[in-house]
Amino acid sequence: MFHAIIRHVDALITPEARRELEALRAFRPKPGTWGTLVGHVRGRRIIVEKVVPAGRPGTVPDDALLERLDAVWPGRTVGLVAVRPGAAFRRAVLGPAWFGKLVLELAGTAEAPVTRPAAVEFERRFFLAPVGTAPAAKEKAGG
Repeated sequence: MFHAIIRHVDALITPEARRELEALRAFRPKPGTWGTLVGHVRGRRIIVEKVVPAGRPGTVPDDALLERLDAVWPGRTVGLVAVRPGAAFRRAVLGPAWFGKLVLELAGTAEAPVTRPAAVEFERRFFLAPVGTAPAAKEKAGG
C-alpha cells in the first residue's frame, strides 16, 4: 500500500539548496559525511530549502538527533543528505523516526556529480524507495 504512494512523491530542490549541495561537493567531503535537509512538504512533494552538513563520517543519525533538529526547525526537517554513505548510515535511517523523509545520496565525481533521491518507506520492513526530482523553477535575473 505505502509503496504505491511513494512512487508518486517527488523532491524539489530549491535553487539556494542546490547551491548549498554544490558548495558541499566543492569541499570534497569524505565518504560518510552527512547532514540535514530543511524544508517542507506540500502534497506529495518534498521541498528542500536548506542543506546543513554536520554529520561526520563514522557517525549516524538517530531518533534523538531528529528531536533536537525539530526543536530548531519545528516540523521542517525533511530528510538527510549523505556523501557516499555506508551500510551503517543506511541502517540508521531505516526506522520509524525517518519514515517519509527524503535521503539524498551524493556520489559521482566533481566533473560528473550524481544525486540519488530516495524516501524512507515501509512495507513489512523499512527500505529506501527511489523518488523523482521535480524541475526547479528558473531564477529571476539578479537573484
